[in-house]
Amino acid sequence: MDLMIAVFAYIGFHLWHVHFLHEMNPMNEPVPVPVPVAANPAAAIPNAVNTGLARGGIVVGNIATEVFQYAVPGLFVMGSISSAIREQKMKRRKWNRMP
Repeated sequence: MDLMIAVFAYIGFHLWHVHFLHEMNPMNEPVPVPVPVAANPAAAIPNAVNTGLARGGIVVGNIATEVFQYAVPGLFVMGSISSAIREQKMKRRKWNRMP
């Protein structure tokens, strides 16, 4: 069961990662309309900050899904191996107790 969950976790995080890559690709964005230059350059700061914050979530999501794409399935595989080792030890103990 752990191995099956690991496969689905990998596929899910991979698809999510591809979605973030698609969002980050500048080719997907429409051609920007030239913004008129403000008389006061400080007036453009709020727009720049909002744009940066909006893109920041995409960048962080891209990094997180890239890491989780391999880390989460790896944890499930290690759990599966641990469970198999524990089961083998239990079987050996059972056989050792039998007369």
